[in-house]
Amino acid sequence: MRPQFCNTFNVTRNKNGTEVSLNFSHVYTDHNFTFKDGNMTDVSAQLVEPIASVLVSREGAVALAKLLNRVMDDMGVDLDGLD
Repeated sequence: MRPQFCNTFNVTRNKNGTEVSLNFSHVYTDHNFTFKDGNMTDVSAQLVEPIASVLVSREGAVALAKLLNRVMDDMGVDLDGLD
């Protein structure tokens, strides 16, 4: 199986805040080159390829946030100093 990588993600929650959805995608530009009368034309379009979608409970989202905060602390990143 070929590994798939994402370069963007989206976080959404339901109205009452009991579930959080994490959606991972790979966004890239596709190029379509055509040649006519000795000229080359590039028609490009931005494409989004869904990679994964994860639905977690509120408790799971809290645990994930704590884990990510701990990882950032271990890496020496001060999240309070970032905009």
